[in-house]
Amino acid sequence: MTHDIDPAAAQRADRAYDDLVALVQHGPRFHGTAGIAAAGDWLEQRLTAVGWPVARQPVTLPGWQPGSVHRVAVQQPIARELPAWPMLWSGSTGGPRRGTVEAVGPQGLWGDSMVWQKFVVRSDDGDVVAYLHARDDGPAAPQPLPSGSDHDVAHLAIGRVDGLQLTEWIADGKPVELEVEADGGPVDAATSDNLIVDVPGTGDGSVLLCAHYDTFFNTVGAYDNGSGTIALLQLAERWATAPPVASVRLVFFTAEEWHLGGSRHFVDSASPDELDALDYVLNVDGLGRGSFVEAFGAPEAFSTAFRGALLQHAAVTRPDLELVTRFPPTTGTDDASFYRAGVPSAFLTFNDLHRLHQPDDEPNRGIAANVAWTVPLVEHLVASLTRPTRAAPPGVL
Repeated sequence: MTHDIDPAAAQRADRAYDDLVALVQHGPRFHGTAGIAAAGDWLEQRLTAVGWPVARQPVTLPGWQPGSVHRVAVQQPIARELPAWPMLWSGSTGGPRRGTVEAVGPQGLWGDSMVWQKFVVRSDDGDVVAYLHARDDGPAAPQPLPSGSDHDVAHLAIGRVDGLQLTEWIADGKPVELEVEADGGPVDAATSDNLIVDVPGTGDGSVLLCAHYDTFFNTVGAYDNGSGTIALLQLAERWATAPPVASVRLVFFTAEEWHLGGSRHFVDSASPDELDALDYVLNVDGLGRGSFVEAFGAPEAFSTAFRGALLQHAAVTRPDLELVTRFPPTTGTDDASFYRAGVPSAFLTFNDLHRLHQPDDEPNRGIAANVAWTVPLVEHLVASLTRPTRAAPPGVL
């Protein structure tokens, strides 16, 4: 299904689907693995084929591997297995371990962009066996652990419904006994590349347009974020023959799933003058199925302008659009690295909650249709949004 009767939109959707299929053939694109290296080579080949040189910026982070075992088995009050994934930077249990579950309370992830429920599993002698993190909505999905977590202990993500069941049993006074096993843990440093393409404009202005091309270890990530990756690729191909007015720096970031490691490295490596030269940053992260769009921006005046420009385009191309904005924006996407440095930033996603970090996040026509719609939207945003007034970098509050 496409959302535009324009034959060009249908053609873009077909090409987006074919490109997504080609991208995911490289497998999961977890930072530091062969899958993301192969995907980076494929992207470079596509970009150079239309005349864009690609600069590579290596990003090296402490390494971690998920292991092959991630098991949470309830023994009491009812025997059952809970689907679970190891959280990024989780430690190992060192084999099967048994313990009793205690409810801890809210667990903030990505700077409280998400609030999950946390449980601790203790052995009979009181030692911490593992932590469980119950998602706020949807099935079990891995996420990176927040700063300060105990990386020597296993941390496992479970789904919302299973978290509610644990909470109910505990509230009813029923001892909840589990067997937990996980064998992930640290490895040598992990390195992958940010891919950078500079598109000269025909007039004034300078925009950084980005999408992350890495995934979690358990998915080929068509939605998160193969879709944004393909949108940037299609824009690069279009701008090779019809350049934008503003100059655009396209950046395909690695390690977004590793606490924004690729974008943080990019910002840390840039000079104050280079950052100040940017009018704003636009981040395309996850163009899932459906019509539910989240569009966040900062500072506040830029957020208002961004929302207005998006609605202007949607009024004539997408009357079914459901738009949600939030201020201040969440901190779990690559635009946050720039906003922390004082660069006006915006974020766009067709939120596809139940495909997030899931093995079934594979190419489909709904994703492709939204990629096709987003490409001219981004062209409209780049053409219509002007340089906003800078605000001071955000503080603690």
